[in-house]
Amino acid sequence: MAVYKSIQLVATSEQNWADAVKNGYLEAKKTLRGIRNIQIIESDVKVKEDIDKLIYRVRIQVNFQLETQ
Repeated sequence: MAVYKSIQLVATSEQNWADAVKNGYLEAKKTLRGIRNIQIIESDVKVKEDIDKLIYRVRIQVNFQLETQ
C-alpha cells in the first residue's frame, strides 16, 4: 500500500515557465524523496517595469510517496 502527500510551492525564473517548474523541482528534491509528479496549479508573470524585466512564476503541487518503516 502506498500513501502520498502533496505540498504547494511557488518557483520563479527569469527565463520561462518551464524553467520555473524545473527550479521548483530541483529545490524540492533537496529535501523530499519519492517525488512522483508535479502539477502546475497557476502561472503568472511579475513585471518589473522600472528595470524592464519579467519574472515567470508558477505555483506547483509536488506529490511524493511517504516512506514506510
